[in-house]
Amino acid sequence: MLKIKEILRLKCEAKLSNRKIARALNISHSVVNEYAKEFVKINKKYKEIVSLNDKEILTLFKATRITEAKYPLPNFATVHVEMRNPIVTLMLLHEEYIDGCPNKEGYGYTWFCNEYKKYSKKINPSMRLVHKAGEKTFIDFSGKTVDIVDPKTGIITSAELFIAVLPSSGYAFVKAIASQKKRDFIDAHADMFEYFGGVTELLVPDNLKSAVTRADNYDPDVNVDYASMARHYSSAVMPTRGYKPKDKAHVELSVRLVQRWILARLRHFTFYSIAELNTEIQRLLPLYLDKVMKHLGKSRRELFHQLDKPALMPLPKTRYEYKEFKLLKVSKDYHIQLEHNFYSVPYQLIGKKVEVWFSAKVVTITYEGKTVAAHPKLFHKGAYSTQHEHMASAHQKYLEWNPGKIMNWGLTVGSETAKLFKNIMDNRPHPEMGFRTCLGIIREYQKYQEKEYTQEHLEIISTLAISKHYYKVGQVKDLLKSYKPKDSDDEASLIALTTHENIRGAEYFS
Repeated sequence: MLKIKEILRLKCEAKLSNRKIARALNISHSVVNEYAKEFVKINKKYKEIVSLNDKEILTLFKATRITEAKYPLPNFATVHVEMRNPIVTLMLLHEEYIDGCPNKEGYGYTWFCNEYKKYSKKINPSMRLVHKAGEKTFIDFSGKTVDIVDPKTGIITSAELFIAVLPSSGYAFVKAIASQKKRDFIDAHADMFEYFGGVTELLVPDNLKSAVTRADNYDPDVNVDYASMARHYSSAVMPTRGYKPKDKAHVELSVRLVQRWILARLRHFTFYSIAELNTEIQRLLPLYLDKVMKHLGKSRRELFHQLDKPALMPLPKTRYEYKEFKLLKVSKDYHIQLEHNFYSVPYQLIGKKVEVWFSAKVVTITYEGKTVAAHPKLFHKGAYSTQHEHMASAHQKYLEWNPGKIMNWGLTVGSETAKLFKNIMDNRPHPEMGFRTCLGIIREYQKYQEKEYTQEHLEIISTLAISKHYYKVGQVKDLLKSYKPKDSDDEASLIALTTHENIRGAEYFS
């Protein structure tokens, strides 16, 4: 503004030529020529102009420039949208602008670039980066949680809001999940990709532990499970830099808008499950996605279908399923124990350590890189999953323990103990499935033999276990603890043990 006023003062009061004014103010004489021409077009006296404030003078000269524009002005809102297409350049858009001008006469490429730069800064100073369609997905959590009330107990837990944004269109995915833990975080990504109907080249999460094990501006360590999920979808992980808020300005803005458009409308609701909350989120999300943005004249959904949707990579044939890993040893009954349940493997692997990958649905067991067994995940504690082909009935010589050897050990104690072992194996789908229980009882009996329990004492325990149908190690162990051996046990002592206040018989449940 000072130079504009100086140009006018030197022109009107000092009566200097345009070139002398340019030399005096150290500017181009063509600039002086432009302002001199505009001053004439304004048709106001010098004193009238200098009496105005800076804003009024600037508006006056800008209005003159617009009304006297030499050529048609480009539609920079359209240019801004087109620039998000990864194959479009400013040079191409300038050529198309010139082709659309009368007689193909328009403003030059340098002017076009400079004016577009000014326009993009005006839209949002904190979002000057132009992201290419289909290139990145920004991922974050809302920071504000939603209360979930257990309808039975009244206990309140907090649901996290997972938010993902395609920056070129602003199209957003929002889902409530139980926590920020890896399982929930990665499962939300699988839902996100299905919602978008495709995959971006890069995933840009914040530096939370489920995504990044060690944050670094140049060489961050990505969580192994998160990286595995990205590989499944042919994508890559590029975490945001710490303390660089402009790196994730799009997702931060979307988080605020989601809070304004969704959370604000849910503040008076009470939710009794995460499923209920997600149903309401899906009802409200279109209000945000279908709202027309004034500066672009289009909604986020329209931009998504115009820009991002065609640029996304296709989904893989199978959905990614989060899996955990454990290294487990195969027991003598050719089963591995995982989370209190049992899964069979080929009997030849008894005593070997196998790799176990398990998800919420499937347990996959591998040995030396080869899959040897696959089972549906069991959820009831103490359940067995045994595949017939894994059984060793025709190859018992390979087993250290077999039904005959177990029965022989029972007979060394007495007929009641052997009968107990037989009943245990008869109550299993296959005799070998009772090995674990029988071996557990043998270990307990051996411990108590060291405490001066005689074979007669153990026979009493076996008799009582049979009468009460106690065919689990824990039940027999409780009998051993509660029984006090005497020098001569008779029928009376057995009755006393049977009627102990901590033992409930069949009549209890009748």
